Amino acid sequence: MSVNEAVANLWSWLHTWLDDEGGVHGYVVHHHRDNLKFLTPDTWTQAPCILGLLRIYQKTKEKKWLVLACRLCDYLVNNYLDSVHLFRNSNHERKPLGKPGIIHNALPAFAILEVAKELEEDQRQNYCETAKDNIMNFLLRLQSRQTGALISEYHGKPAHIHNMNSAAILALIALSEIEQKDSLITDYAVPIAKHILACQVKTGNQYGAYPYVDTMPIYRTLYSLITSVGIHRLYEKTGNSELLKSVEKVINNLAPFVDGETGLICHYHRTGFPQWLPDTLLLALNVKLLENEEVEVSLDSNDVLQKILSRQYIHGSFPLSIGFADLSYTKGLPSNPSINRWRDLLPTPNWNAWNFWALAELLSPKSHIPNPSAEFPLILETSDEENEGPYQIIEDETKTIFKSGRDDKVVGIFRKKEDVASYCLIKERGDFWRTLESINKYPAWIQRFLLAIPNKIG
Repeated sequence: MSVNEAVANLWSWLHTWLDDEGGVHGYVVHHHRDNLKFLTPDTWTQAPCILGLLRIYQKTKEKKWLVLACRLCDYLVNNYLDSVHLFRNSNHERKPLGKPGIIHNALPAFAILEVAKELEEDQRQNYCETAKDNIMNFLLRLQSRQTGALISEYHGKPAHIHNMNSAAILALIALSEIEQKDSLITDYAVPIAKHILACQVKTGNQYGAYPYVDTMPIYRTLYSLITSVGIHRLYEKTGNSELLKSVEKVINNLAPFVDGETGLICHYHRTGFPQWLPDTLLLALNVKLLENEEVEVSLDSNDVLQKILSRQYIHGSFPLSIGFADLSYTKGLPSNPSINRWRDLLPTPNWNAWNFWALAELLSPKSHIPNPSAEFPLILETSDEENEGPYQIIEDETKTIFKSGRDDKVVGIFRKKEDVASYCLIKERGDFWRTLESINKYPAWIQRFLLAIPNKIG
């Protein structure tokens, strides 16, 4: 299958989650928690959908794709929370009421500014005003005087999370181009990048890697690759060869971790599992960006890409991974690539939106997007896992249904354009699931006593 066909089918699937107001709904499976019951649109999903649609327009010059991108931008602008300078649901797996994140605001600001560049001045005013308000009154107020980078809270302490800072670089560059203000780059984007490069590993087995956070050596492939996208964009803007060298280093750090058999890369800067498709597509994109530069990269982006495309489902989406594991509690949910975990197989809009953006970036100039050939329903059979499953998952154009493989009872009903699941008995992983799992070994009366302790203390 060609990239053009893959893009057509993937958007056809994502479109089934699109409501009349332009919001892309969906449940969330992440490496450390689930959010299955809230299907409301979030910026992590919405922004890459916009960027994918915009890139298709720029590659094909077909106006319908720009119209679609504007429809999704309108959703972000119409739901913007002016009083707190935030995009609604800018917290992804913790929506609807979780703490907003840097990247979850920087990405939508970047997306609507990129679309604004393609519009006449009177058409883009709302987009520019919304993005600028978010950047100036939320993002830049998080800047550290010491480092120049933006501060997040990580495990209760202030830290710099590099992929989030890199997304801010993208937003700052886009705003600087709209307003023709180079000071947004020199005063903000460049200091952010300097801090990221200062934290890049200089010696040892992880030479060239970007740590996830500047306070400890944690490596997550997806986030390293998001970081490199922002660094490369700043290189394109400034011509600073140190930035290009930085991206070359991180890609060569990651290249050995691509599995020769599956074609996928491990999610954690090492060989083995879990292996994620979104990470691998971002790797293919980053390699493609470097192929036009005078750098040495040991991977062929087309080879990586073809192995990913072979995994696309008949209805247009992609699965998440092979050997899914819980980041925070591997004992409770360890990686096991020999079984089909439902979290491996279930296609979710959040990760497929990123797949869509990456694939759209990989389209050739003067492309044509064919009519989709996607087919419904998709029926998946998952494995018997530690404490759940097996499931049969049935997805059509309007809903997804989970059935127990043991007694054929329905355990989940998710109508695609609704804000809340219709029915869900599936276990969600969250902040407390590890604690709950650990007390299951005790008799019921002891479990009740342990769970009641916080109330007694309070």
